[in-house]
Amino acid sequence: METSSNFVEVFGESALPENEMRIVEVQGRPIALMKCNGKIHALGDTCPHLGGSLGKGVLKDGNVICPRHHWTFNLETGEGVEGVPGQKVPVYPVKVEDGKILLKWPG
Repeated sequence: METSSNFVEVFGESALPENEMRIVEVQGRPIALMKCNGKIHALGDTCPHLGGSLGKGVLKDGNVICPRHHWTFNLETGEGVEGVPGQKVPVYPVKVEDGKILLKWPG
């Protein structure tokens, strides 16, 4: 993975079709990338409940639903919804340049 001014190239945009998710590892951390309504989102892959992989969950109405116990998180904010208020997963800014998805990484 290449880095440029805190953005890390993860893969080509064509590798992420609409309404699908992929999991990537950036500096040892799993990140779930998903495309919903034409927009790419990046969240920490690990559900705070019991560690389920959000990237293996379900996209629904601008949210991702954890496959383990159905905790639901907003794609824009990472905040818990559907009975899990007060919980949150990290959200990472993304952009597309030259057909490549770039993830802004802290640091």
